[in-house]
Amino acid sequence: MTGKKVETGEALAAKKRDPLDELYSEIISRTDSQRRLNSLKNLYDTLRHLVSVKSNATSVAAIARAVESLGFNAPKAQSIRNVEGKDFRELISAYIALGDDGKSDEPSNDEKLVGGIDDLQVAAQVRWILNENRSLKRRLDLLHEAFQKLEPLKLLSAAPSSNEVGSEGEFVGFTKMEIDAVREFQANLSDIQCVIDETSGALLYRGNLEVAPPGFGQALVKLTEKSTS
Repeated sequence: MTGKKVETGEALAAKKRDPLDELYSEIISRTDSQRRLNSLKNLYDTLRHLVSVKSNATSVAAIARAVESLGFNAPKAQSIRNVEGKDFRELISAYIALGDDGKSDEPSNDEKLVGGIDDLQVAAQVRWILNENRSLKRRLDLLHEAFQKLEPLKLLSAAPSSNEVGSEGEFVGFTKMEIDAVREFQANLSDIQCVIDETSGALLYRGNLEVAPPGFGQALVKLTEKSTS
């Protein structure tokens, strides 16, 4: 299986070194076995990836699963736990200490959610979705702010022209009973938890759910401002 691309030792050369880097360099400098070096590199790259995704994984079992999920065949949990696994355990301890040093604040709920996922591929997907959700929310807030700055729609006069008045002094197509029904609807808006947005004229349920589009309030005013005397 091909390993997932993670930050390698070479990629970190230009970055500021921390205790995990220093310990890894010290361990590989005194290791002769190529097989052992491969396992150490796999573990180091995995720990670096866990740091990059702000994972809360600290147990040997969780880290061994992370190694495997990145496509590495070694080290296994048992190899980390046995007598010869001292170097592995020291790297893990340095990784845990590194994480503790960086936690100046309580992690957010999103970080706790991602950190609790052992499968790193799933964790990365969840983190991407959360970031995308935050991005969309920011865009929505910007659109809402821009909308609030729009000039209110100019209300047209409700007075009908001469050819819009019927023989009984009513709007053509609307009876007095129909106009009174609209007035009663307007008067009872608060009873059904609805308001007319002053800027756009949209009908809003509980102040945020749009149940009638912009211009609806102006239409009601135009219809009901006509005197029925």
